[in-house]
Order: sequence, then C-alpha cells, then structure tokens
Amino acid sequence: MGATYTWTFEQSFLIFALIIFATQALSTFLKSYVPMPLLMGSVFVLCFGMNWFPSDMILSSNMIAVGTIAFNVLVIHSGTMISTQLLRTQKKGVAVCILSTLAMFLVVCFGLRPIIGRELSLLAPGSIVGGGASCAIASRWVTESAPKVAVFPWMVFMFQGLFSVPLTCWALKRESALILGRLRSGEIKPPAGPPPEEKPRGVVGRIPGSYKTTAYYLGTIMIVSVLNKLLIGWINGQFGLDLNVNMTALIFGFILGQLGLLDKSPLFKSDSYGLLLLGLMGLMANTLANTIKNGTVFAVLSLVPSLLLAMAVGTLVLALGGAFLGKKFGMSPYRGIALCANCITGFPVNQVLVERFSKMGENPMEQAVLKSQIGPVLGLGTMLISNGISIFMVSILVSFV
Repeated sequence: MGATYTWTFEQSFLIFALIIFATQALSTFLKSYVPMPLLMGSVFVLCFGMNWFPSDMILSSNMIAVGTIAFNVLVIHSGTMISTQLLRTQKKGVAVCILSTLAMFLVVCFGLRPIIGRELSLLAPGSIVGGGASCAIASRWVTESAPKVAVFPWMVFMFQGLFSVPLTCWALKRESALILGRLRSGEIKPPAGPPPEEKPRGVVGRIPGSYKTTAYYLGTIMIVSVLNKLLIGWINGQFGLDLNVNMTALIFGFILGQLGLLDKSPLFKSDSYGLLLLGLMGLMANTLANTIKNGTVFAVLSLVPSLLLAMAVGTLVLALGGAFLGKKFGMSPYRGIALCANCITGFPVNQVLVERFSKMGENPMEQAVLKSQIGPVLGLGTMLISNGISIFMVSILVSFV
C-alpha cells in the first residue's frame, strides 16, 4: 500500500501555489524590501504552528520531489554561470568581494561563536551569502547529525533580503547619481552598442537548437550529477576521504561549461527554472513543517535572536569591507557597498534593482549607461559569491557541525 496523506495532491499543491503567488505579489508590491521567502516562510510557520496545515502537506504536494531535482542540478548550473570574462574585467571587484566575504566569515564563524554557539556559527557564514542552493545544501547535510538546527540555513535565506535590499538600494541610488554626474560631464562615454552575444562553444555549440529541449538540458545536467556522485563516492571509498559532492559538482559545472561540453546557464534555457525554484521553496517549507512537528513553533522562533545577530553582523562587516576596500581599489564607497551587499541579495532581485535604478536616467542613452555600469556590479557578487564561493564555504563548514 502507498503512503496516505492528510490532504490530496490537488488540495496541497493548490494551497502551496496560492501561498507562493500571494507572497511573491506582496513582495513585488513592497519593492522587495520585504523578501518573498520571509513572507512565505512566515505564512508556513503560522499555519503549521497553528495546525491549520497538516505536516505532510508539502510531501503530498510532490514539491519535495521537484526540490530534490533542483537540489541536484542547481549547483552544476551555477558552475556553468561563472564567467571568466567578467572576472577578468572586474578584477578589483573580485578582490573586494572575496576579501569582504573572508572578513565576514572570520567575524561570524569565530567572533560570534561564544554568543550563538558552535553549530550556528558554522552554518551562518555560507548561508548569509548563499542562495537557495547553498542553504539547501547546509540544511540537508545536517538533517541527521544536527536536526534541531537544520532549519537555520533556511531561516537565514528568509531574512537575507530584509537586511541586504535596503542597503543595496541606498548604495545604488547614490552610485547611480555619481555615474550620471560623470556621464553628463563627459567623463563617461556612452556605450557604442549592445555587448556581443556569447555563442556556445565546443560540442554543445554544434548541436542544433531544435534538439535543445527541456529534456536535453535537464538530461545533460543529470549526466554530470550522476558521474560526479559515482566518482566522488569511489574516491571517498578508496582513499578514506570525505569530499563533498557539491563542491565537485560546482567545479565540474565550471570546467565543462568552459570546455563547451555543457551549455552555459542551462536551467535558464530549459523552461524549468521557475518550477525548480518552487521546488526549493517546497524544501524550505517542509523543513519548517518537520521542525515544528518534532518540537513546537518555538523550536523555530528560538533561533530568531541568533539569526538576527548573525545577519546584522554579517551585513555590517560586508558593508564596511565594501566601503573601505572599494575606496582602496579606486571605487566609490557606494559601489563597494552595493557590490558586497548584493552578495547577500543575489538573483533574481538584483535584476529587478538594475532595472529600477537604470530608470534614474532621463533618456534611453542615460538608462543604457546606468545598466552597463551597475549591471556588472550586481552580477559579479551573485555569480562569484552567492553561486560560487558560498557553496564551497557551506560544503566545507557543514562537515564540522
């Protein structure tokens, strides 16, 4: 006999989808100053805590299965998105991001350990600058070894935008004003035209577009995922190591993307990225449900003080690092702050912010210049830190929890 659920699939998925839609719409109305994950997570904490939703709701909606697919493919997808060209042209920004993130790691992991405890101090740094994939890795890895804190990375994910978006917007507003001043004085020249579109190289560049369907993109990523797990499982067994498959998945995604053996940003082209993000939200909601089921709603709420402290300190260190190092590397302090604060914000909010602040230009030419200036600032932190270094950081630190 199969599993029996309190609600049917149709009922569970409908409620889940309605909550996602309503919280996304509200977050958009609030201009992302209150992040969608925080709104969504709060609804689920309330409804699971009050027993308005059955604890197996996410399981019966089948979103855990979708989330499992997302968990396996997003890291490889992130690896393919690392642009060596952007890293070369933004060397100073790379240095500011990495050094500020390192300072944040040291302060949060070691400076806050006497206050928030060893487990949370290990989970916090990578989660603060990590996207959904990093937080999913951290939560899933410690579910068995430290189940009481498995929800903590997802709670960090919920609160990221609450700290980073106002700071990023403040810095971007001032940086955009500086850019417009330099443009109008003739110091900055308008771009000659749109940047050339990067064409696929290598083997994947020879495959006709008509064959590149959703199954093609997901299938190629899963081939890499399966081979990665088989290889790392063999290496760990043969040499007694404990390599984390997520680190090597990111490396394989990067290398194969550079060699033209895997398409760049495959999930964006697969017509499935939105659904996979819903699956990640399902994993988050299910972790909240299980934490409340195995304890009480206070098992979640008791982590809030440590969470707020870690987020406040982490954001402050990143902002100070961005301002100080940005100035040292010849940037305005506002650009440095926006660069580092966006390491917390990440995709897709950063794209929304680029569009919002490009409208400070009074004509299409000024708007194009603003996009060309602030786009790389926000794209760099997301690509390098949120989708790259945070996965390494999380994958290493969870082994010590």
